[in-house]
Amino acid sequence: MFKSVLVLGHFRGIRLEVHISWLIIFALLLTTMSAGFQNQYPDWSITTAVLTALVTALLFFSSIVAHELGHSLVAIRRGVPVTAITLFIFGGVAQMTRDPDKADDEFWIAIAGPIVSFVLAAGFALLAAMTSGWHEPVPVALGWLATINLVVAIFNLIPGFPLDGGRVLRALVWKWTGDSRKSNEMAFASGKLVAYGLFGLAIWNMAAGNLVGGLWIMLIAWFLLNMTQAQGRMHMLRERLAGVRARDLAETDIPLVDAQRSIEAWLYQDVLPSGRRAFLIGTDTAHVVGLVSLSDTRRVEQAQWPITRVADIMTPVEKLYHVAPGAKADEVLQLLNEHGLNQIPVMENGRVSGWIDRQRLLRTVELHLEVKR
Repeated sequence: MFKSVLVLGHFRGIRLEVHISWLIIFALLLTTMSAGFQNQYPDWSITTAVLTALVTALLFFSSIVAHELGHSLVAIRRGVPVTAITLFIFGGVAQMTRDPDKADDEFWIAIAGPIVSFVLAAGFALLAAMTSGWHEPVPVALGWLATINLVVAIFNLIPGFPLDGGRVLRALVWKWTGDSRKSNEMAFASGKLVAYGLFGLAIWNMAAGNLVGGLWIMLIAWFLLNMTQAQGRMHMLRERLAGVRARDLAETDIPLVDAQRSIEAWLYQDVLPSGRRAFLIGTDTAHVVGLVSLSDTRRVEQAQWPITRVADIMTPVEKLYHVAPGAKADEVLQLLNEHGLNQIPVMENGRVSGWIDRQRLLRTVELHLEVKR
């Protein structure tokens, strides 16, 4: 099965990954940088220009990872979990499981990335000066890295959400007013303003004959606008779902299946008649031992279904993601999305009190949004 993300490894529990779209910007950067080096330094061989561009590009993207690690490590230190850092066509993003609870946390998490980029810019500039008498490609590459890290730091400090500067603005307004809602509204408004400004800059560039540059700026503007609108919708959703808890969303008709039932019997006697894709395994809600879903059956050949128990393919209860009855609705949604779950049990003191199905949850959320308009 084709995967759009390649996992490179882990750092302090943070997954480091590359999205397939990153290959586009990497290839574009490598090509333009190689051509630029050849034009600017005609005495360089093609091999020297390409190798210098390759090493420089890799160090540049390593700098982007370092920038995102700056955000991530400060976030973790301040109690905000980070699952992954992903490189993609527009740069990098640290995937935090939730927003900070305090303005101070938001400020320091947001500012950490640009600080790292400023430090890297200074470090590369110092190294470029120290190696000025060396083999020419070395100080040239280091000088380019110093410049691009400075550009990254300054660009990210533009006060438009979701850029770091927009998050800093949100933190400052939040701190000054004590009103997180007002800070969000200002951050989202500034994000739209910056995006529209970039659209204007893109059109101006294309009118001036810089078609490629203009299109690239327009793509960045489109991305920023979409991110701002998506975050705005998410915050609106959280506001409208305030007070809704897992217990309000859960079904009390909990699907159970005996651990000894065969996969074939479960599929034809339970799944098909009910239309449910997953069942908890146990004799009753106080003695649940695991969960089995339709996707689990793919691990067993169909010929083995009559002699394979559902208990043999289940996810044990100790490994199950679950929520407490008092969990907020947006937290449940986030958990489902973060882990790609279609259902989640509501549990308290080891007993299952409810069952939340993704489709039912989305319909319920829709109703809440309609009622609260």
